[in-house]
Amino acid sequence: MDQYQRSQIDQLLFQVLRTIFHYERSIEKSYGLDFGQIYILQFLRRHPDARLTEIALEMDLPKFAISRMLNQLVEEGLIAKKQDTVDHRNYHIRLQEKGEQILKAIEEVSYNRISTNIQGLPPSAINELVDVAEQLHMVLGVSEKIKNQ
Repeated sequence: MDQYQRSQIDQLLFQVLRTIFHYERSIEKSYGLDFGQIYILQFLRRHPDARLTEIALEMDLPKFAISRMLNQLVEEGLIAKKQDTVDHRNYHIRLQEKGEQILKAIEEVSYNRISTNIQGLPPSAINELVDVAEQLHMVLGVSEKIKNQ
């Protein structure tokens, strides 16, 4: 790490954030969903019938913020929200077919974009990209947040 100066690391982090920001914006323009909404849909695909509380914990956001995001997704027909029969303060959330279709479309566009853009790179560079992607959570210090994924 001694070979990298603080300014280089700061610039690298900004470049990563900038790249993700602009990628997110392109998805938002195409599908009308922001990063948080897409994350909720992905989470629900992996955790069918999740509760609002679970989503709030996963995203480390207050329940009122998650509730607002969920209501928007319900209005769009992407998810269904059902009140818990035991604890009426909580809701079970399910991904609807329309939400699954949008996720598949986003994944297809992303796959095609990445596949096209890595053409011509040597296999070693592609392997390095995969390694970086797999270790990014550790480098950024958020491993604890994603340990169960």
